Amino acid sequence: MLPMSAVVAVAGEPAYLPCDIATQDEDDAVLLVLWYREDLGTPIYSVDAREKDFGVAERWSDESVFASRAYFLPDKRPAELGVDRVRATDQGIYRCRVDFKQAQTRNSRVNLTVIVPPTKMIITDDKGDVKQAIVGPYVEGDTFTLKCDVSGGRPRPWVKWFKNEIETDTPATALQGNTVRGVLRVGPLTRADVRATLTCRASNHLRAHPIETTLTLDMNFPPLNVHILGSNQPLSASRRYDLLCQSSGSRPPASITWWKNGQRINNAKETLSTDGNTTTSTVSIQLTKSDAGAKLACRASNPQMPSEPALEDDWLLDIQYVPETVVRLGTNLDPTNIREGTDVYFDCIIKAHPYVYKVEWRHNGKTLHHNVGQGIIISNQSLVLQGVGRKTAGNYTCVGFNAEGDGESKPFSLDVLYAPTCRSSQQRVHGVAKQERAHITCHVDANPPEVSFRWTFNNTANNNEVSNTYVSRSGTSSTVTYTPHTEMDYGTLLCWAHNRIGKQRVPCVYHIIAAGRPDQVHNCTVVNASLTSFGVRCSEGFNGGMPQSFLLEVRDIVTQEIVANVSSAVPRFTAGGLIPGHTYAAAVLAYNAKGRGDPYPLRASTLRPPEKHHVHDKSLDIPKTAFQMSGAMSAAVGGGGVFMVVLVLFMVAVRQRCTKRKLRSGGATSQPASPDKLREKDDSESDDRNPDIIPSDTDHLQQVDYFRQQQVSTISPPNNRAPRGSIAGVRGSIPGYCPLRTAPPPSHPPIHDNTTSTPGIPPPAGFAGGSCTLPRNTGAANDRCIPLQHLRTLPRAHPHAHPHVHPHAHPSAHAHPARDTPL
Repeated sequence: MLPMSAVVAVAGEPAYLPCDIATQDEDDAVLLVLWYREDLGTPIYSVDAREKDFGVAERWSDESVFASRAYFLPDKRPAELGVDRVRATDQGIYRCRVDFKQAQTRNSRVNLTVIVPPTKMIITDDKGDVKQAIVGPYVEGDTFTLKCDVSGGRPRPWVKWFKNEIETDTPATALQGNTVRGVLRVGPLTRADVRATLTCRASNHLRAHPIETTLTLDMNFPPLNVHILGSNQPLSASRRYDLLCQSSGSRPPASITWWKNGQRINNAKETLSTDGNTTTSTVSIQLTKSDAGAKLACRASNPQMPSEPALEDDWLLDIQYVPETVVRLGTNLDPTNIREGTDVYFDCIIKAHPYVYKVEWRHNGKTLHHNVGQGIIISNQSLVLQGVGRKTAGNYTCVGFNAEGDGESKPFSLDVLYAPTCRSSQQRVHGVAKQERAHITCHVDANPPEVSFRWTFNNTANNNEVSNTYVSRSGTSSTVTYTPHTEMDYGTLLCWAHNRIGKQRVPCVYHIIAAGRPDQVHNCTVVNASLTSFGVRCSEGFNGGMPQSFLLEVRDIVTQEIVANVSSAVPRFTAGGLIPGHTYAAAVLAYNAKGRGDPYPLRASTLRPPEKHHVHDKSLDIPKTAFQMSGAMSAAVGGGGVFMVVLVLFMVAVRQRCTKRKLRSGGATSQPASPDKLREKDDSESDDRNPDIIPSDTDHLQQVDYFRQQQVSTISPPNNRAPRGSIAGVRGSIPGYCPLRTAPPPSHPPIHDNTTSTPGIPPPAGFAGGSCTLPRNTGAANDRCIPLQHLRTLPRAHPHAHPHVHPHAHPSAHAHPARDTPL
């Protein structure tokens, strides 16, 4: 009986069949190795070393059995026949025959057993559905059964179930067709069972790789909670908020919806946490104060579990908003009939949450403060305006302040009605030449603006109403158009307006004077001098009754060539592009449509450039002999200087004494005053005593010359008690009308005749500053006084002289005054 060894191999793996080829005698050697399978009569594998060394012996394998899968390993102890990728058909009993050179042939047997693993596994649920990766979904409390059927394999396999890699008690049943079934019962399920792994594993040998299938348990859960983040806090109206609602514990993730008073809000966006357990919903919402007290709800539900009720978290909205204010006029006041001087009060109606902590009143955007002295009284939410005027009119608002901000009301327009008044910043003096058409416009401020106008013309002899044919009206403005023909056509126009509130108390006064060249500028100074430029600033003089402009001419002081010519609407100039360190002759003059005024000359210099300083090198100095003055020489020089100073002072004193003697001798030899001179002196003294005449100062030659150039005559207002030919401040009656005259130039001698002396009287010093000069009334306290500017006093008639008749006056002017204006 041949010895037999057992070899177990798993199908698909290599198998090694032992065969002892060792020799006991060193001189012996293996000549031939043959392998047989008992069910086959011929060799299936051979190693032939009969004609070769055993290391290079020829190997052969039966193609129908092992083919190329077999190979002999002589170095093993014992030697082995290796077979790769064993097949189930390779199972059987094999015999190994070894022929030696000297020893007897040796035979041994090997029982090869091939293990075939199971080949197929099918898992089904209670419904018979085949499950491959996921089982479910189930809900909490569910139970279910899984069947694992395994077929194939030699020997018959065993089947086991594992839950989360923990073996469970698995009853197995053999079925027909070499199939084994393992059954797993699961339940009742809890939340802990979600994603549990259920594995069915089958094998038939420890060396064989088992086959298995793993299923993941899927479960659905309703949401565990839902809540609105940051709820129960006040919200601001008209502000956009991103509200968050979170829900967790739902599988699959919960669906979150937003509701306001039962109406769904559809613009929500959802995000999921990384673990998939928490769902966050964001809704962008803008609330109004009408949403106060509304119910905002967040609902979470599992769409896969419609039978489960949704979870809900709600929020009663507390809406805060900026104060809403309304200005309301007092109940007893008519907003369309508020006149100057009346008292007005307002109430501020406020709606706010939280309530206001401050109320503020504004007039045309500026804050009003409590000021009883100015008639502004603020009390709580009320505003009282005492004695309103036109400046009080405008838009009034009240502002309420709370934690949300400040809310300003719509403006309440307070319309204050008032009688017309003369508008400021008008041209009051109009320079007009003879035969030139003049347009004099009167502007008034009035409310309501429906006004009517009345014009009067006033000169030295007449006070006439202006015919409506010369008057045009546009809104709150009225224009008179006329042409002066004679000197008596120059005077004063007075404009009155009235509306339904009342009449204008003080008229608008416009002086019509003969137009002339502008006066010379004065007080000119050089400012802001630099290397290449300098500035000139002057004060303007009278414009001659017409708009004036100013001109600066800069000439080279040597060649008299114009190097700069600058014009300006005001006497302020800057001349540039000049030569550094150079002196120029400049002249400033004013001009208008009538011509140029006298130039104002001045000199101006540009700055010198900085000088360059060189370093003195003492090494280049040439030694010079120093001059030394002795003590005697110094005394002589000092004495000579003192003598010269004394001599000069003596000569100055002698000259002054001689001058005083000449002046006294000249005064003693002067001629006695003439009767005309005495009369002039008497008249002058009587002017000082007479309060109706404006005193004149003939010593101010510059003012005399200044007003001589203007050629302006004084127009006195009419006296209600005097006859139509009389003039306030003039002694005696004047037949007809008195012509307007200009004062003679101071360089000419006064004009005398045998009846009267008419020296020129200069205007008051206030003329240059634009002040109003009025003659004083002597007899009538109720006479109207019309302010006059830039005018001169008429020459006085001698009390004993015959009435002076104007060349143009009619002989019967006393009885019937001539109409001296085309108006």
